Amino acid sequence: MILTFFMDGVKYSMMKDYMPFLASLNNRPVTSEFGYSCACHATMYRGKYIDEHNTWFIWKRGENSPYKWIDRVPLLKYMNILPLKLFIGKVTNKMATKSGKITAYSGVPCLVNLPLKYWSLFELSDNVMWNDPNWKKDIPNIFTILKDKDIKHRVIALHNKTKADDAFIESKDLDFKELEYVYYFIGYTDNMMHSYGDDVEAQEYLTKVDNFIREEYEKAKLVHENVTVIAFSDHGHIDLEGDLININKYFTGKKKVNDYIHLIESNYARFWFRNDKERQEVKEVLDRLISDGYGYIIDQTVKDKYHLSLNEKEHGEMIFYLAPPREFTNTIWGFGHSVKSGHGYEPIHPKHLGIFCSNKRIKKEIEFVSLLDILPTTLESLQIKDEYNLRGNCLWE
Repeated sequence: MILTFFMDGVKYSMMKDYMPFLASLNNRPVTSEFGYSCACHATMYRGKYIDEHNTWFIWKRGENSPYKWIDRVPLLKYMNILPLKLFIGKVTNKMATKSGKITAYSGVPCLVNLPLKYWSLFELSDNVMWNDPNWKKDIPNIFTILKDKDIKHRVIALHNKTKADDAFIESKDLDFKELEYVYYFIGYTDNMMHSYGDDVEAQEYLTKVDNFIREEYEKAKLVHENVTVIAFSDHGHIDLEGDLININKYFTGKKKVNDYIHLIESNYARFWFRNDKERQEVKEVLDRLISDGYGYIIDQTVKDKYHLSLNEKEHGEMIFYLAPPREFTNTIWGFGHSVKSGHGYEPIHPKHLGIFCSNKRIKKEIEFVSLLDILPTTLESLQIKDEYNLRGNCLWE
């Protein structure tokens, strides 16, 4: 029997210090993707590079925006009043999820600091959950493979806006006798890291999760002679330091970031241009950020290194990467003052390393596990032949 535990945002050093059961197993640090969790999930579940599965950020430019209705209401898109934007975000999310058209993990986020006139330009990269049969049918994933191969399995707590203890609650009725594979989604670890960073509240929650994993393993062993534990995360977390960066401070004259089509996320600033003049103006702003040592523009060298050669018209014609330990303020998510820890940074940063733990032996020569290795390792454990042209490798000795 295989028990797979996914924990969002658990970094390697925290696992070693506060998760004694997992630390007692064979373990390796995990190199994440250069991007946010949605890119990590697509890589983990599909075993493909980012530029193959085409999921990098939550939002991309496209014709299927849930906010298209804004353009049909006269003058609405020019009314940039915060309470109104929050109301529009809430109503749109409710309408989209109620209709079943958008049931993704994040639902339809409110683009808080983006002017309303731009909202209808952007659509969600993932509009349903990762285990939904309609999730990008062109590439097989772990959930479709389990179904196609008729593997008796359960998926625990992987649904829209998972709450803190959903995995603990939903696993209580598991009948291990009837199952070959169980996938547990433990998403609230990421919320705890964002809220508390390395502080004691996050430490205690990770220990609680560790105890839960140990208990599930022990329950499964009562009914199965051979139980394999695979526990992993998608990325680590880096405690934020220094001032939050307000990109508007780098514009000169009367120009502001809202004069351009853009998305300011936690540590990325993405731009789309209507003409060459706009491109040059934004480039001058980003060069000032670079000269202050805050990051760099993602060029072809970086794209080649991290498999990020995607459609620029969708994902961004010019993208600035803000390096740790800082984030932007006044982003599409909000004002950014309450977050203590962040992710989405380069995979090579030591604090950004995730975790891979198992009671099975990992090849000695493997120093770092890639997210690409998760699917081929899982399929090997289930004795399913790799017929999917996966990019990673099985980790077992």
